Amino acid sequence: MAPKVGSLRPAWVFALLCTSLSLFTNPSWYATAKRVSYSDHCASTVPEATPDRYSLATLPLSGYQSGYFSGGGNILGPFSSSESNSFSFHVCDVSKTDQDEVLKIEANLKFQTSGYHYYVGGNYGYGQTCSEDTSVWEANVSGGARTPVTFRLEGFWSKSSGKLCMVGSSLSSRGDSLNLDAVLKLNNVNNSADITSLFTGTLESLSPLDDENYFDEVSILMFPQKNNQYSLVSGKLNNGKSNLPQGLAPRSGSFCTAFHNLGELSLKYGPDCSPVKQCTPVSGPLGYLPPVMSLYEIHCSEGERKMRVLLRFSNNSNFYYYGKFDPNLTLVGEATWDENKNHLEMKACPIHVAGSFSTARVEDCTVRIELMFPGVWSIKERNGILGHIWSEKSQKDSGYFPDIMLRGTGRSTWEFPDLKYKYTETERVRKQCPGKPDPKRGRERYPNWFSRDMAFNMVVKNSEGKIGSGYSYPLFVDDHMYEQYAYGMRVSRLDTATSVTRHENSTVDSRSTSSSNARFNISYHIGFSGLQYMKGKSKIANFNQSWSSNDRVEISAEGVYDAQTGELCMVGCKRVMSTVKKRADINPDCEILIRLQFPPLSKRRQDHIVGTIESMRERSDLLHFEKQNVTSDSPYMEELRRSIWGMDLEICLVLASNTFLCIFIGLQILHTKKHPEVLPFVSIAMLVILTLGSAIPLVLNFEALFLRHRTGQHISLGSGRWLEMNEVLVRVATMIAFLMQFRLLQLTWAARKKDGVGAGLWFQEKKASIVCLLLYAIGALAAIIFSWRSRSDNMPVDANLADSAQCLQELI
Repeated sequence: MAPKVGSLRPAWVFALLCTSLSLFTNPSWYATAKRVSYSDHCASTVPEATPDRYSLATLPLSGYQSGYFSGGGNILGPFSSSESNSFSFHVCDVSKTDQDEVLKIEANLKFQTSGYHYYVGGNYGYGQTCSEDTSVWEANVSGGARTPVTFRLEGFWSKSSGKLCMVGSSLSSRGDSLNLDAVLKLNNVNNSADITSLFTGTLESLSPLDDENYFDEVSILMFPQKNNQYSLVSGKLNNGKSNLPQGLAPRSGSFCTAFHNLGELSLKYGPDCSPVKQCTPVSGPLGYLPPVMSLYEIHCSEGERKMRVLLRFSNNSNFYYYGKFDPNLTLVGEATWDENKNHLEMKACPIHVAGSFSTARVEDCTVRIELMFPGVWSIKERNGILGHIWSEKSQKDSGYFPDIMLRGTGRSTWEFPDLKYKYTETERVRKQCPGKPDPKRGRERYPNWFSRDMAFNMVVKNSEGKIGSGYSYPLFVDDHMYEQYAYGMRVSRLDTATSVTRHENSTVDSRSTSSSNARFNISYHIGFSGLQYMKGKSKIANFNQSWSSNDRVEISAEGVYDAQTGELCMVGCKRVMSTVKKRADINPDCEILIRLQFPPLSKRRQDHIVGTIESMRERSDLLHFEKQNVTSDSPYMEELRRSIWGMDLEICLVLASNTFLCIFIGLQILHTKKHPEVLPFVSIAMLVILTLGSAIPLVLNFEALFLRHRTGQHISLGSGRWLEMNEVLVRVATMIAFLMQFRLLQLTWAARKKDGVGAGLWFQEKKASIVCLLLYAIGALAAIIFSWRSRSDNMPVDANLADSAQCLQELI
């Protein structure tokens, strides 16, 4: 029977009122239910049909389709070259209708703003509802700073005409409706796509021109990512002007993985290029010579070993920074693998745009590109990619350009197992670091030469106090690629004549070393930012021919690692990537000595990896630089395992403690039921402190019980699942203890108030509470002071290590 209104307690009435108000005052509730009329705006493009929700279908569009746009400045804000004009089109649902040639579509259209952009290639399925992808943001209608906007759209696609028409509106980050009603119209959305196929269209505002919610037309350009037909490379391409030598082939089944992102490729133009001559395949300003070309995969076919790519020419030397998409500086092409020469051959076409992106077209496919992958590296030759760009036109034709050479390092060694390394500085290293006899040699354990501890983040500091952050990771150990064996590849596949085969038929053990002949040839790649002051100001403005704070220093090094002493000694070649010239030094400085000392594995408190980078040139030499000190706080994997084991043990002890706490509190409650006369004499202050002790961990870690941080970083060391399970169990036990403790407090308080029993104890309760509060306040103040001083001392180093952590993960 329904309760009477008068019988409802005030708390329940208040809760019901708040819930009702939240439903009717939250604009997202009615904004989501808002519908824009499809027939009024799209009936002439694609007729409306009755959808069949239980009959799914597929589109020429992939589940997550990337694209680019122009226009819409009054809602997306002003553009600059550092901002990305990309968007993502997420197809949430596709279903059939009562018309065979028409499909019903629901999708989210999200405009990006970050300057860092990755082109999303490949096919992704549908199925996620649009409500699960509503990371909408506030638009700035007044024309201020640019902010992201997401439109939720629905409409129909016609298979026969290739047209797509959708209507919808946008929400802000606060959930309130922006009233940005819009219609999206796309053309050429066909099932078959060749190199000239582009999905183009517009996003138009449905508000009147004088309305405050009106926005300028947005032109849209997308490249097909499904059902690609490789018409440009369907047959064998002629060699043309290419004279590249035989290269390496990627391992079987990894064609698409190897060429997904090749990184930045440096361009070298001919000496006859001048400001009045067209020397590039893109239609930039006359005399413009972009130093960098980047390759992005649109679609890849592993079986055919073919791919469709975007080739972007730019000034920026940071490959991961995409910036604004400019079709005038971009080529779209197709690539195929030549199995005879082990070359990646491409044919590319410029993108012509007459005003807006909706007019884009692809034609004049006469640009040829060929890439090869050298089979031998050395300290001076570590180009992962060599290539050649030329025009198929004659010199008299319009659009002809002289040949361009290119090279790059963005290649994964994992995908090319036949890559070799040639050591050329071994003798010089052994003279610089002969290895002194040590009576304690072999008593301590140091990182294994193939362990992941050999790659680390680091901080570089000079005598002036300038600091730079970077990374360091091995490439080869003796004749074997570090990348292949550092992640568990079985050593039994190695040549049995090498010293590494001491671990026969087993995975490389990163915690042990051999007791004999533990000196190994090793090659490294080291990179760090230019040194700059972290505190104070410089008294010396210039340090001769060294590097500036905005430059990037890359060092290719090779030397000897002694696994019994933890000493790493190498000779290196330094290249400085200038942010002003946008290119590296042509002639590297190979007179650099690098010494690093790894701490032992056995120490409970791990020391830092320390070392130096110094010049072997005379002080009078222009290329001489002062000694740089290297420090790394990267923990060893064994240290991490010990830490995880300690955390497991600590959590188990806390779980046991909370379990016993629940048992004892339960016994106390049972005892008070049998002997209620003892309740008034139980200390209220004690119960309050114990209850707060159980409540505070729950408040601070509430998400650990019900939620899971999606942005959190996890280290997989084998006990991750067990650790997470223990954490949940601890929270559950803590919550049960809190509820039982609170129940005991409630019973005691009620007994104390009843008939004034135990009233004389309040004075003692107040005195005990004051003493406890003073003690807690003193302890909290001491903890805050200690934490503040510790953080202020470690902040510069921690910040630099955090900045270089992501770069290290991307490179290894």
